[in-house]
Amino acid sequence: MKRHIRMDNNKLWLTWIPALLIMVMIFMFSMENGNQSSDLSGSLTKSMVEAVIDAIDLELTQAKEANIIELIHTPIRKVGHLTEYALLGIAVSFPLLLKHGLKGKRRFITGLLICTLYAATDEIHQLFVPGRSGMVTDVLIDALGAGLGILLFQGIHSLKSSLKKSHKIPIDKVV
Repeated sequence: MKRHIRMDNNKLWLTWIPALLIMVMIFMFSMENGNQSSDLSGSLTKSMVEAVIDAIDLELTQAKEANIIELIHTPIRKVGHLTEYALLGIAVSFPLLLKHGLKGKRRFITGLLICTLYAATDEIHQLFVPGRSGMVTDVLIDALGAGLGILLFQGIHSLKSSLKKSHKIPIDKVV
């Protein structure tokens, strides 16, 4: 016999906690001054390049390694933006579905609007942090990431709902 866990309607606001935690994390990253932010992403990029070089047993001079790091540093930072906002898009989708009952296009548009507005306020916030700047392109990358996260959530939710309705696979066996 399956047990369904139903959350008390008064406690559904708790579904917003993951999204709020991701927003706090993004805000904390944005509080780092330009040097701190660059050092953090630079060390991450360097570690990634070194891991790939070691994995494929490639021998490079320090200068060539530094050139590779410089070449991919900005794309790595932008993928970071995309990823954190994809996670935010997923986290925002849960309460929009569970607490607010939004589905399909309405959930997508509402979630994208919330995430994009947050991205814009985050870039404005960075205007006041030494060594940082607010960039419209980052808002667009963040919105793209959020949209991808929301679409991923919707795709998984639709698949799970379809499988549940078809009764071909027990829902306990799906994600």
